[in-house]
Amino acid sequence: MRRTVCIISLTVVLSAVVAALLTSCGAGANSSDKQGRLLILGFDGMDPRILGPLMESGRMPNFARVAARGSYLPLGTSMPPQSPVAWSNFITGAHSGVHQIYDFVHRHPDTPEPQPFLSTAEVLPAKQRWWLPFEYMGWFGDYHIPLLGGETANLRKGHGWWEYLVAHGIDTTVYRVPANYPPDVVSGSGEFRCITGMGTPDLLGTYGEFTEFSQDAPLIGKTVSGGRIEYLLVQEHEAELTLTGPENFLRVPHEKREVPKMAVKVRVVRDPEDKAVKLTVGDELLVLNEGEWSDWIPIEFETHIPGATVLGAMTLPVSMPATVRFYIKQVHPKLSIYVTPLNIDPLDPVNPISTPVDFAAEVAEACGRYYTTGIPEDTAALRCGALDEDEFLSQSRVLAGERVKQYRYALQEFERGCLFFYFGATDQLAHIFWRDRDLRHPGLRPGEAERWGTVVEDCYVEMDGLVGEALAVLDEDDTLIIMSDHGFSTLRRAVNINTWLLNNGYLFVKGSPDDPSNRVFANIDWSRTRAYALGLNCFYINLKGRESNGIVEPGPPADALLHEIDYGLCQIRDTDGTPVIQENYIVKDIYPGADPQVAPDMLIGYADTYRASWQTALGDMPPTLIDDNLDRWSGTHLNAYDLVPGIVVTNRRIAVEDPELVDLGPTILSVFGIATPPQMTGHAVFVER
Repeated sequence: MRRTVCIISLTVVLSAVVAALLTSCGAGANSSDKQGRLLILGFDGMDPRILGPLMESGRMPNFARVAARGSYLPLGTSMPPQSPVAWSNFITGAHSGVHQIYDFVHRHPDTPEPQPFLSTAEVLPAKQRWWLPFEYMGWFGDYHIPLLGGETANLRKGHGWWEYLVAHGIDTTVYRVPANYPPDVVSGSGEFRCITGMGTPDLLGTYGEFTEFSQDAPLIGKTVSGGRIEYLLVQEHEAELTLTGPENFLRVPHEKREVPKMAVKVRVVRDPEDKAVKLTVGDELLVLNEGEWSDWIPIEFETHIPGATVLGAMTLPVSMPATVRFYIKQVHPKLSIYVTPLNIDPLDPVNPISTPVDFAAEVAEACGRYYTTGIPEDTAALRCGALDEDEFLSQSRVLAGERVKQYRYALQEFERGCLFFYFGATDQLAHIFWRDRDLRHPGLRPGEAERWGTVVEDCYVEMDGLVGEALAVLDEDDTLIIMSDHGFSTLRRAVNINTWLLNNGYLFVKGSPDDPSNRVFANIDWSRTRAYALGLNCFYINLKGRESNGIVEPGPPADALLHEIDYGLCQIRDTDGTPVIQENYIVKDIYPGADPQVAPDMLIGYADTYRASWQTALGDMPPTLIDDNLDRWSGTHLNAYDLVPGIVVTNRRIAVEDPELVDLGPTILSVFGIATPPQMTGHAVFVER
């Protein structure tokens, strides 16, 4: 029995009205601007300082062909130049004052301490939740029947450009654009299909948590950022893995309100001499050699409720499917096995990961199962040592193989309208391997530059081959737009903003600043604290009437404090006298329409080679102000926006010298003769302004 989820969405109820409004926004369009098909290729993080020299050297001939026919220019990014903000600019054709995304991390200001959450999607609590009356519980033993639950909401505001296309009858397909989970439901005379990207969780509701099973792990295991290391007991070359799934939502909570978790057992038999392992997962039997990845293996987390349960129109699930890949890290002398996060099965998704719901399965049936988590490159496993650099690159190659199959399928099916396809490797590989191309990076170790110094450039060259495949299927009257959301820079030093606030009397703690309980604001004295930093570029005043413990009066007192801190932050110098912050941006000045309950008060624009520390992102305050970055995560784009522009390459001439991300939405509409709607703050780039 499979699950049937019945959720009545306000978006669906109003879809016909929205479609009518979107269609009316196209009044006055110039039909003579209409072209053939439109293909948009999004290469996350592609940087003009790398792309330009590669094109000039002849290593990227297909990019050069497109540019020679049309244009190649740097593309102004968002402020801050973070992926969820930048891609929201691209989607809506507008800045943060419209779409209300300002960082990877937002916060709830009305909780006792500002509670951080990822900015683009949030699980909303149920407005009402109840269970079957107590006297009926005997029917199901330790199980109960949930009658109403919560819903996941996409927090990005405003309309996506694809809504206008579909409303005007233009068929549109979108593969994995970030900041689009849950997937949009779009109405109109055109067909809309999409698969969600960055922001899509795994089966546990996280953004991808791996598991490593190792004989070297502590007996009780250990939790690391982005995953878990479990002890593996091997006896006479046999062992058992336990894949822990989500809570069994049909089970009655224990006295401590704990709910038992579902689990799947995997039997492991190691060859006594050869470097091979046999795994038994349900009815699946597979043999893997050391250094080998499995295919996607479907697994079922059973609720163990006896039989199907039907209440009115709702059918409850009796199992939750997922898919995983296994990687055999080492067989002898000690066994070590890496398991991917529990991916939502595209052939049987427990939550919608596409529009229409069956589009994810259509792609899987045509191309095979695939990673469905939003950022599938497992940088967390690399950073904690569960994968080494070569193993991480092998995982990236597996992922690339999946994406290329889907890309070719998308091109094959692309008969009319608009197609967008996203590639994330250019971003994730730059984050990890940037230090190998920066000989001044403090984290660079001997031999690394020789071994991995060309990883980023090699990835760009591979992308050029994909552009060549696109050119082979496009006609003369088709339009091609190649773009990136931002560029890249090196991350040599990390800045602890809350430490500066503490040292300068703007933030106070109840105990010692060295107390580790200060993490995530657990020990802040809010009765004296006037400002705090949270997220990677965001800064907040502890404002009375907005924050639950606010003390700063709104209006002129808050404005004066903000400008005082702005000036002070810009005076921070590194040990060699280098400024660490290039410019700060007062949000209400640069983003009219910013929601004061959501938006930060100021955005910090870091100078080249600097970025907020990971501790700042979650409100911590280490003892030092600026630290060397020794992490594998060594490339960044979280600087002042003018330091890290993206790229745009088109086969049509761009008529402006300084295109920006927000211009691409209006440009896409203009290709099909649709006028720029009032929501969009950008301008079409193929026409003179």
